[in-house]
Amino acid sequence: MVAIAIVLMFITGCTKTEPKDAITSITSITSITSITSIELECNTPISEVKCENQSFNDEESIKLFEEAINTAVENLGELDYSAEYNMTIFYSNDVTTNYHLSLGSRRTVKGLLVNQENTSQGYEISVDHANKLRDLVSKH
Repeated sequence: MVAIAIVLMFITGCTKTEPKDAITSITSITSITSITSIELECNTPISEVKCENQSFNDEESIKLFEEAINTAVENLGELDYSAEYNMTIFYSNDVTTNYHLSLGSRRTVKGLLVNQENTSQGYEISVDHANKLRDLVSKH
């Protein structure tokens, strides 16, 4: 009985589990499959921003979103945010991933990305990438 417990502890301790954060999940999924589309569902409108539901399935738009997500930096500390969009990423293997995305309209402010599986952890999107996404969303 003790031997079985030791073997199970050894197997469990040696099993590699991938963290389920925003960056790891999209990076690991896109390494084996591709994004086919991204949908933005307008959440609570922020007064200074025109907010509309949108869908992106062209390669250029998808690449902008991928770059913004893959370069986002973990936000340290507690989150206090209002989600501007519910973002759903659709992959070619029928997997979907859901995020909260907040961009706002101020071009000097970073964006915020939060995986809906763990809403206590946010990721900052650089001002440069946030502005590219703002431009894309506003012209679409």
